[in-house]
Amino acid sequence: MMTRLEFEEMADTQLKQAIAKDPRIPRAHDLLAQAAIFRGRLDEARGLLEKELEVNPGDAMALYRLGDTYTRESRWDEAIAALQKSLWLSPYFSGPYILLGKAYLKKGQPATAEGMLRRAIEYDPNNRAAHYLLGQVLQQSGRAEEARAELAIAEKLQAGTERR
Repeated sequence: MMTRLEFEEMADTQLKQAIAKDPRIPRAHDLLAQAAIFRGRLDEARGLLEKELEVNPGDAMALYRLGDTYTRESRWDEAIAALQKSLWLSPYFSGPYILLGKAYLKKGQPATAEGMLRRAIEYDPNNRAAHYLLGQVLQQSGRAEEARAELAIAEKLQAGTERR
């Protein structure tokens, strides 16, 4: 609850106390990892996520966040492995598809990146990042008209969030 209310320091203290009492409490390491990612402490986040996965190896969100840490460090092969596992466990969440699209684009596989991003949009048509990245993929593939359409959707979605 404290994390959701953005009382991060209090939440971190409580989570660390809970882990000290029982290091196998599900989701505790994951919540600490979220804060570490937000603060840019990726090594710490990765360690916490690995501990979370020891407790619950089938945690799709922990695998997604682990993939996220790898993408932030441009460790594309490791990111792809973690994100694919996340999708095997939870195939209807758009987040891993978006990060896979980015990873495949960085690895020079635009067709695979496009497929991942189109799947992300299928599951979450209002995701600005997915449309924006797809626009970039299409631009790099020489499909300017399609790219403009995707970038326009991304811009429209961005404008919609700014009004709120």
